[in-house]
Amino acid sequence: MTAAAFDPQAGYVVTASTAFISFNDQTFATFYQPILGPVAFSFFYALKVRLLPNPTIANRTLQSDLLAQVNAGGQQVLEALHRLEAVGLVQTYFQHDEIGDVYVYELQPTLTPEKFLADNLLSILLLEEVGDEAFERLTKQSRQYKLASSNTSLTNVSHNFFEEFHINSQSITETPQAILTARKQSPVEKQPQLTAGMSDDFDWSTLIHLLANQPIVSADLENNRDLILLEHQLYGIDAPTMKTLVLRAIDPQTNHFNPKKFKQIVASAYNIVYSSTTKVVEKEAPVTNKNSELTSKDQELLATAKDYSPVEFLQVLKGQTGGYVTSGERHILTGLVAQEKLTQDAINILTWYVISDRENSTLTANFVDAIANNWLQHGVINGEQAIVQLKTFNKQSQEKKTKTPKKNKWRKTIKEPMPEWSKKDTSELMKKASSQEIAKLRERIANRKKK
Repeated sequence: MTAAAFDPQAGYVVTASTAFISFNDQTFATFYQPILGPVAFSFFYALKVRLLPNPTIANRTLQSDLLAQVNAGGQQVLEALHRLEAVGLVQTYFQHDEIGDVYVYELQPTLTPEKFLADNLLSILLLEEVGDEAFERLTKQSRQYKLASSNTSLTNVSHNFFEEFHINSQSITETPQAILTARKQSPVEKQPQLTAGMSDDFDWSTLIHLLANQPIVSADLENNRDLILLEHQLYGIDAPTMKTLVLRAIDPQTNHFNPKKFKQIVASAYNIVYSSTTKVVEKEAPVTNKNSELTSKDQELLATAKDYSPVEFLQVLKGQTGGYVTSGERHILTGLVAQEKLTQDAINILTWYVISDRENSTLTANFVDAIANNWLQHGVINGEQAIVQLKTFNKQSQEKKTKTPKKNKWRKTIKEPMPEWSKKDTSELMKKASSQEIAKLRERIANRKKK
């Protein structure tokens, strides 16, 4: 979203892609819900029930209705929306017109279970959320109507299109105008790719060379290239180490690469629990870096940030306080890596700022997104620029505190004349009255009663 918060007074319109007709509630509940959480799950259905035929911008409604429907706060709903966007179920559009701000939420269809499991990002998140047993159960459920693979003697004898249907040959070579018009009005939509833009700085050719004489189906490597690259980006795995991990995921009977087993092996190998005594190794800063804005301590932090992968860096930071990396935090780091807008050291500096400098116990999507967006808006993409930006921000915050006028804490003293009896000495006030004074007082009281 373009806004920093979920604005209840902004308008919204719910639309759907033409492919939304294939949305499956069962798949959404069993495969998506575990990684989305209850608020995002409810928020999607709150949007879904507000779909109208032939929607226009004039059909806008206040977003306060959505907050009431979901019964959640603005920050919770905003995070829920971000999660739905991240898994490809919602595309959000924004504009400001004469009426005000308006958001258009375009609903997208669910993937089929097979495509969901084949997606590297989604399947990894699901595995981390539900565990091995539940993941295996969902896998079997998605293939429950498929014939067992042991029946290998079957031959496909299905008829093709032209064996059953006959179309004018001229219509095939020259598409009718009615069809061209329909295609122009509703072009084919492509499902957003979650891994779009992910960089490939891994030495792929070296990995292929290392596995050249190993018992593995070579086509499996290319088919799972995105998965291998993603794990490299998250954990900083080099080619020799990746070779070992890949070989452990090979089925000894068929020599086929098992993606699911590979994900489990990597997650297990890099699920390091660091003790509170473990410290991030401070690397000596390169002598060639002459940036006067960075102190020697800044240079050490930068060198360290460049040496660790995002997940490993967070694991070490969390280990220093006795914590651990949650699946939600892995999801946040996966998103930052896949977007390929911040370098690895910039992501680590962001993590350090949230966990160590701000002393937060966990990374939260809203806070991380806010910082990342702010950095990108200021042209910050690498670790050195990130440190400079943080120093600038801290300096400006300190200056604001200094310039803020302090409220006067003194109060004006109001002096009032003191009664005469208060000026007498304490001993004089405590002296007992004489018998004559007592008699006069009783006489005065008696006279008052007569009146």
